Amino acid sequence: MIAPINNKPVLPDLVLEHPELHILTDEYHECIVGINDDCTRVIYDIEKILEVIKHQDDELSREDCWEHFSFNIRDCMPQEVSPVYIFPIEVKEQHANKEKKKDSHS
Repeated sequence: MIAPINNKPVLPDLVLEHPELHILTDEYHECIVGINDDCTRVIYDIEKILEVIKHQDDELSREDCWEHFSFNIRDCMPQEVSPVYIFPIEVKEQHANKEKKKDSHS
């Protein structure tokens, strides 16, 4: 977790050392989990981004949060400069298990 100052998360030093990196707005700084190996892209945790979106509007369903992320965040930057968005492995496995259960009930 990134320590907040004045209730705003502070960017990690590694990101600050590379001002050419394209980053999302302040509310998503706590979603940063790293930068790629050649220091050209910031890496964000999608689950954390979805939590921030949900926190901003508690009425949104998970699908609505995903749609907001897809259209208003992920697809807003050209791909060559866009951050990398990842699912933590345990979340990816949980999602896959849910899909398997859904398919088995069909």
